Amino acid sequence: MNKYSTTTAFEKILRLTKPVCIIQGGQASSKTISILMIFIYIAISKRNNTVLSIVTESLPNLKTGAIRDFENLLRDMGLYSKFEINQTDRTYKFGSNIIEFFSVQGESNRLGSRRQYLYINEADSITYDTFLALKARTDKTYLDFNPKKKFWVHTELENDDKVDFIKLTYLDNEFIPKSELESILWYKNKYEETGSKYYLNKWKVFGLGELGVVEGGIFEEDKDWSIISELPEEARYIGSSCDFGFSHVTAIVKLYRYYDKIIIDESLFKSSLTTPRIAKHIKNDSELLSTAIPCDSSRPEQVKELRSYGIPCISHKKRDVLSGIDLMHSFEILITSSSENVIDEFRNYCYATDKNGVSLGVPNKSMDKDNSIDAARYGFEYFLSNTRKNNGGFKVYSFG
Repeated sequence: MNKYSTTTAFEKILRLTKPVCIIQGGQASSKTISILMIFIYIAISKRNNTVLSIVTESLPNLKTGAIRDFENLLRDMGLYSKFEINQTDRTYKFGSNIIEFFSVQGESNRLGSRRQYLYINEADSITYDTFLALKARTDKTYLDFNPKKKFWVHTELENDDKVDFIKLTYLDNEFIPKSELESILWYKNKYEETGSKYYLNKWKVFGLGELGVVEGGIFEEDKDWSIISELPEEARYIGSSCDFGFSHVTAIVKLYRYYDKIIIDESLFKSSLTTPRIAKHIKNDSELLSTAIPCDSSRPEQVKELRSYGIPCISHKKRDVLSGIDLMHSFEILITSSSENVIDEFRNYCYATDKNGVSLGVPNKSMDKDNSIDAARYGFEYFLSNTRKNNGGFKVYSFG
């Protein structure tokens, strides 16, 4: 028997007929191998001039994941020598048909290329805007992911009548290696022994293919914050705030009062921005110019330069990070659906852990998921702190 025989997962995916096919799957559910096999069968069929694109977030993920699995499949199926392979371009030709691999990072010029078939591997790692750019000139799209967290697939696509959505588990893979099966069932056994939510989450995601939650998340979706489709007419602008970056992201968010809730709306989220470009962005928005803009106090020179452009920036003396987070937790937060980067960061903002997985009680800076949240924190501290006094002519907003 070949190493890669067709599985129940393969049969289920093959039966999907709609333009977008979403495959939510647990560990070892055979989702990736099955989709790659389908792409190989399409390429060697009697079709002509067919382009099949396989995409992931980054090139390292591509090389250690989809490309490695794909080449192993070709060898196992006795087809490796039948394809014309260009390792530099990461293309595999069979007659006039071509299977291409590329990453989102650094290859954005390929997002809008014409293709017949698209496979987005680990779709939870790319943005919704990137998905839309890829899908725009594609006839049929496959997406897969482990359901570690809720993301745009669940909020934007799951109930669309042009979308097929299936869940797969290890039970859909008749050829799962014994060691991998044991590692999955270990989560189940640990949960039953301990009652731990940590192991329950692992079992739900990797064993049952069900939606989990980000481990150690600081803000819980639908409890601490939720998404709204657009700014309500009754929303009242409070002010904006900014966290600087260059190699990292510069983030500006707007804050609005909506009854007893606070709305966060993304204004800017971009890396490699010079000060003149930031100033230009702010000057093009009258709301941003209407109040003081508290900014990252670690960049006083940038605040000074922005002020020379007539921007009402101030260097904000930040609180301790945890007390700022506590302040944010004291309000019910709403985030506009267009604020895609803010939503992504709120979903992935986690506490750091030690080597044993024990929480250290401080945010994990290494994940770089705090840009817009830091900006929002400055705004909450400056505009919404109960201890802030009415000085310098600045109006303090009270809620009640």
